[in-house]
Amino acid sequence: MTYQTFKQQIRQSLQDAFGSDVSIILQDILKNNNTHLDGLTVLTPGCNISPTIYLNDYFHAYENGRPISDICTEIRDIYQQNKPAHSIDISFFTCYEKVQSRIIFKLINYERNKALLTDVPHFRFLDLAIVFNCLIGIDPDDISQSFSEEKISCSPSASGSSATILIHNHHLSFWNITKDDLYALACKNTPDLQHYELRNMSDVLKELLSDDDSSAILAPPAPFPMYVLSNHTKLNGSACILYQDLLKNFAEHLRSDLYILPSSIHEVLIIPVNSFATPADPLLSSANSPADTRQQSYRELSEMVQEVNATQLSTEDILSDHVYYYSRESSRITM
Repeated sequence: MTYQTFKQQIRQSLQDAFGSDVSIILQDILKNNNTHLDGLTVLTPGCNISPTIYLNDYFHAYENGRPISDICTEIRDIYQQNKPAHSIDISFFTCYEKVQSRIIFKLINYERNKALLTDVPHFRFLDLAIVFNCLIGIDPDDISQSFSEEKISCSPSASGSSATILIHNHHLSFWNITKDDLYALACKNTPDLQHYELRNMSDVLKELLSDDDSSAILAPPAPFPMYVLSNHTKLNGSACILYQDLLKNFAEHLRSDLYILPSSIHEVLIIPVNSFATPADPLLSSANSPADTRQQSYRELSEMVQEVNATQLSTEDILSDHVYYYSRESSRITM
């Protein structure tokens, strides 16, 4: 069975299951990093919001022997677990006075999103771009969403998120503001609406392991401290590196410069420079200057990030292949 036939068979099976009052829509959805996914949306009468469920991975599962009936059952279950209780009123979006307290920023890769960036206000930041969203809802139980002129759609998320509208250039004209105005608002709003969480990696791993998991006891301690920085929604949390004085205060607390590893668009990993050393030949290490050691560490960390991006992350979740360096002396992030 071809992928096109698979999509149509899934759509028809779900249409039969939900009945004629419900519309099952298939659409190509542009995601981060110019990634296109095939989204299936279940639209019910009188509701302008619905989960969008992506079919690409399901086709791979089908090719590996998973029955279509099993896939359809799972899609129905996902919809039932994430279906909205009511529509969202977005009429406020036409009023700048109501919107301005909801403007936030996020980080995306500059080169991978060049086509998108021609249509959205942004600022270049290293190899990244700062873009802006309008936060529709701030309830932790909200579902992540995207906006179009016709409808709001949403993507099911295990952690939940806040509904957002990506701000485009035509919105600035409508509101009669500049992208500098957006940036000023986002710098103020984002830390307040999306609180940062900075946690030791060992604590994060302990939570991921069950209480009776013996690996939690047998796992050797990390050779150097590592910290996970994100926001409380765990979505687009890499933007926390832009929060005023966050890195400055943390670096001062550790009394160290910082390596910043772009784990994904949702989080970054932070390693204190003075506690990280790459393995070296003891006969040569004494001859290495601190600058040489840092360069070697930077290269090895960059290789690690690139390998993870290539083998572990979905394309739409990649932030960058480069490691960043925060200097206490200059209070700046560099590559």
